[in-house]
Amino acid sequence: MRTDNNEHKALFTIPTAAHSSALANIKPLPEQRKITGHKQTDAYLWVLEVIRLNEPAHLDAAEAALEKLKISPKEAEKYYSRFMLANGADPFQLAFGTIGMDNPAQAIKNAREDIQKAASVRATFGSYEAAMEDVEAERVIKSSAKFIDDYQWGWTAKEKKTGSIDSSRMNEIDDQRRAYVDGYRNVLPDPRTLSDVVREFVYWDWLYSVRNSAGKELGYKFGYSEHHESVYDRERYLEKLLTTIKPATRVEAVAACRWFLASEKAQYMENHGAAVILNLVGECEQ
Repeated sequence: MRTDNNEHKALFTIPTAAHSSALANIKPLPEQRKITGHKQTDAYLWVLEVIRLNEPAHLDAAEAALEKLKISPKEAEKYYSRFMLANGADPFQLAFGTIGMDNPAQAIKNAREDIQKAASVRATFGSYEAAMEDVEAERVIKSSAKFIDDYQWGWTAKEKKTGSIDSSRMNEIDDQRRAYVDGYRNVLPDPRTLSDVVREFVYWDWLYSVRNSAGKELGYKFGYSEHHESVYDRERYLEKLLTTIKPATRVEAVAACRWFLASEKAQYMENHGAAVILNLVGECEQ
């Protein structure tokens, strides 16, 4: 019976916590500002700002302060909407500026979740900055002679001169690049089982999640935008393996199927991932 590739498992197993998750510094409270001129609305906006700091030292106090305000979330949202409209906000700015104002409980829930995620990052990597550094799998990819770090790889001289390409050409070049790098098989260990494939997908998803949390704590405007293109090229190769590696046991087939359905990868795969499902429900090797 086919068994997992131990070299692959060592590279793509999520590491265990090895550092303290204690915070080195406490984020300072934001300045209380006169925004709308309506004291209760401005107080409500300030409390929401404190909650969204995701600072454990302030969260309980912010939650208590929220209970003491005499204005309801709906009323504060109404006052703030009027203020924005009076100051020339367009519909998009109005919608974006009032997101979540009517649901402070959700803001608190999100803050507690973000605090927990940030603590997990510190426990695993020691610091947010360290989470942004290349992991071993990324270093291995970059060691490949096939590694591509040129955004305009495959572009014609004319396309480079204009500085843009249309979507069909972009897709064409993506296909060419992925065929060339071949999932970086020349340097990365190949998955032998479906369990290996799923493990690697889970690893890349986990790495994105922790970097997104770290990016927010480091003040990145959009958290962590995306992995390097080479990681997504590797994932396209892994998607093919989902359709070709036969499940070693029915238990493995069920586990892979549950992960696949939860991952929602079928939303963008050809025929909604039918080839993957057909592979998983086929006769298992004995």
